[in-house]
Amino acid sequence: MDTLSFLNSPLLWGLAAASIPVLIHLFYRRQYRRIEWAPMRYLKLSVQRNRQRIRIEQILLLLLRTLAVLLLFFLVARPVMHAEGISRLLGGSSRVNRIVLLDDSLSMGFAEEGKTALTRGQEVLVELLATFGPKDRLTLVLASQPKQPLVREIELDDIDQTVQVVRDVQPSEVFGAWEPIVEAIDALLASGSYPLHEVTLITDLRRAGWAAQLGEVATRWAGERVRLRVFDVGAAQTANVALLSLEQVDRLALAATPTRCEAQVRNDTGGELAGLEANFIVDGKPSLVRLPTLAVGETAKVPLIATFQEAGAHYVGFELPNDALPGDNTRSVVVDVQQSVDMLLVDGEPSSDPLGGETDFLALALSLGGDEAEAFRVEVMTDSEWASTPLARPDLLVLANVAHLGADQVDALQRLVEAGTGLMVFVGDQIDPDNYNQLLFRGGSGLLPAALESISDSESAGVLVEPAEGSPLEALGQLSPAALQRFKIHKTYELRMPAGEVEGVRVLARWNNTAAAPAVVQKIFGSGQVLLWTTAADRSWSDWPTDSSYVLAVREAARAIARSSATLHRFTAGDALRVDLPQTHQITAPNIEVPGGKEPKPLVLAGAEPADGKEAAAKAESARALTYADTRRAGVYKMSWRDSVAGAMMELFAVNPDRRESELARFSPEEFKQLWGAIEPEVIAVGSGGDTSLAVRGQEIWRTLATGLLGLLIVEACFARWAGRQR
Repeated sequence: MDTLSFLNSPLLWGLAAASIPVLIHLFYRRQYRRIEWAPMRYLKLSVQRNRQRIRIEQILLLLLRTLAVLLLFFLVARPVMHAEGISRLLGGSSRVNRIVLLDDSLSMGFAEEGKTALTRGQEVLVELLATFGPKDRLTLVLASQPKQPLVREIELDDIDQTVQVVRDVQPSEVFGAWEPIVEAIDALLASGSYPLHEVTLITDLRRAGWAAQLGEVATRWAGERVRLRVFDVGAAQTANVALLSLEQVDRLALAATPTRCEAQVRNDTGGELAGLEANFIVDGKPSLVRLPTLAVGETAKVPLIATFQEAGAHYVGFELPNDALPGDNTRSVVVDVQQSVDMLLVDGEPSSDPLGGETDFLALALSLGGDEAEAFRVEVMTDSEWASTPLARPDLLVLANVAHLGADQVDALQRLVEAGTGLMVFVGDQIDPDNYNQLLFRGGSGLLPAALESISDSESAGVLVEPAEGSPLEALGQLSPAALQRFKIHKTYELRMPAGEVEGVRVLARWNNTAAAPAVVQKIFGSGQVLLWTTAADRSWSDWPTDSSYVLAVREAARAIARSSATLHRFTAGDALRVDLPQTHQITAPNIEVPGGKEPKPLVLAGAEPADGKEAAAKAESARALTYADTRRAGVYKMSWRDSVAGAMMELFAVNPDRRESELARFSPEEFKQLWGAIEPEVIAVGSGGDTSLAVRGQEIWRTLATGLLGLLIVEACFARWAGRQR
């Protein structure tokens, strides 16, 4: 490889102009004829003494002027100094272990002047390959899968094949978390064949994903004299409209019932956005949604409603208009629509009188209404019946004035709630507070969000709903205060709340009395939720069950905490997909359809062989699964297989980009160098209009040449004045 080349080599023909000063010098040489003049004989001796000095001065002046012309045309030809070539001249033919990482994260899809940062990165990498020695060892890594190099320690005998590998790299929607990426590169360095190491990162220098310091790795690399180069292929622009999230707001989605979703959109364009329209897609059918006006830096929540007529998995998507970063313009959600919800009400004080039982008003409230009421399948069971039968797996379980529970019951109930079943607990005269505190509260580690203290006979009127985001009683809080103060409360259970704030525990409503005592307290327990009501479910402690607000409260609470699969299908790009399968079933024809794929890909069933014993069999059953790890592309993945018992099966997964990739703030080269501590990387900028060949192969030295030309002209002017002095 040459040590010097020119970007405007045709201008080198201008070097011929360097002959002009020589021609002028020769043309204007003094011509004279001899004339004998007496006084000249006296000057002859003096002229002979000065002639040699004058000739030297004229030759030096001629050389300065010729050099100035040469330097001028050398400068405009844009010479490039090739660092690789110089190092080869100085260092001989030492073999180098070269690791090159190409950032293919979502932000690399940001386009400027029609070209993405990833495309520029590929161009840089192709140019870079030509600078490597044929005996160097190349390892090529992608940021989306740093532990699985595209090529590992190959010699570039056939560079065309490696170039094709580079050009085939497709953009991904993963988040570039650089700490594990650097650790993966460090492991590759440790296993390198040659003692000389060079690491090259090709990235857009976005701040997102970088740790505050990389001190330990950087110190080790500095000690091993690793050469670190970083090619900045990112655009300086950060204008972007980002779709940050798309969520299913309603925990429970029922057939023929409106299901609420919500999208969050942020304006990072630097100007106000008005009249922007997006597509809301339900099962492949789009409809236009007008977004609210967004100020600079503002994030807006866009409410969306979808109604599904059939039970099963449904696809919902939201799509913004195309912009410079299309990777964060689309998100998807898989909504698991249920035909019905199984609710089990355990009555601790049953009665044969109409509406005399502990759960009668609850059952009535959940049975009112049209289509949704039909979806609420309510079963009422006495506490003795519940204790004597195997624990069922309902979507929602209600314990109303159940006197006490056994330890085995509580353990089974705890596993049930942890797996996603919703639990409501209503107090009453019969309950044993010591039993509840010991087994259900368990010092704060159990199901109850607070300990039971004692019954209070103080009366109050109505309830106050706390303005908690995502509260199961959010709909109740939309009623007027007057509507929530029409009923009277005669008895309540006083609680001992945990000291300080406890994660997952919050008061949703308080009684309208001087103490503002908790009325409903929530606790998140595993995948399930628990609501503790400090009054009875019937009208023995209050006349709330006879008020219309009671119907709204219990129905909305039931919908909010009942078992849901809303989060089971939600993944971030890069997460592995998994479906656990029964060990005893025969699984055939497993495959997966990926976003943008033309044909389904076959899957391999992974898991243990059948085992003896209940515990071993349970472990084997849980280990048997269909998995798929390459989810670098966002979209909907469809996994399908045939089960010998259940028949044809299908599972949908919504894979979305990480919202952090929409944060496009950049490092300056100086800030980036500070991350590396002991080792100082060489940061080479390749902007949208930059020449990738120039950036990779060397550095232009026109600034150095321009400085030299200026100095040369100053020297020439001073020397010409001195040489032309009177003598």
